[in-house]
Amino acid sequence: MLFPEMDERVDVPEITTACWDILGKTPDDVMCAASRMVVKRKGAETPVVLPCTLLPYDAAFEMGATLSDMLVADGGNFNNGAVKLNHPHCAKFCVLGGGTCSAAE
Repeated sequence: MLFPEMDERVDVPEITTACWDILGKTPDDVMCAASRMVVKRKGAETPVVLPCTLLPYDAAFEMGATLSDMLVADGGNFNNGAVKLNHPHCAKFCVLGGGTCSAAE
């Protein structure tokens, strides 16, 4: 698979409900809808839960230090544990780019 360029400085199109229909996808199809990643960064006192392997250094996407915290992450990039698809990588890589981190797809 050829991965799209992941440059956060480049504008990406907004994903609308029409886009999902055109692509034949739903927000539930992307990895962050159901998967999480726990990362303990070098020098950090505690691990953090992240929604995506593409965002390991973006503190705005940290969902808390525990899986329990993750379930109730709210505000900013989260809505009661659900991830808002508002990072440039969401649109460019996962939705429009067709990228997947799942071995099953």
